[in-house]
Amino acid sequence: MKKIIRTLGVILPALLAGNAVAAKIGDLAPNFALPSTKGEIVLSEVVRNGPVVLALYYADFTSG
Repeated sequence: MKKIIRTLGVILPALLAGNAVAAKIGDLAPNFALPSTKGEIVLSEVVRNGPVVLALYYADFTSG
């Protein structure tokens, strides 16, 4: 439950921002930092190692 709350705390402000715009195929992702089990992950640092695929699983950790 803590993971869900923590995730929502990161995702919801971005979704509710007044200037939020839906991404289109081919759009560049804005730089961001997120907590992980290995410390903070910053997109601009990860991209230096090669291509990155961003995926969001809406149903993770749900019973359905």
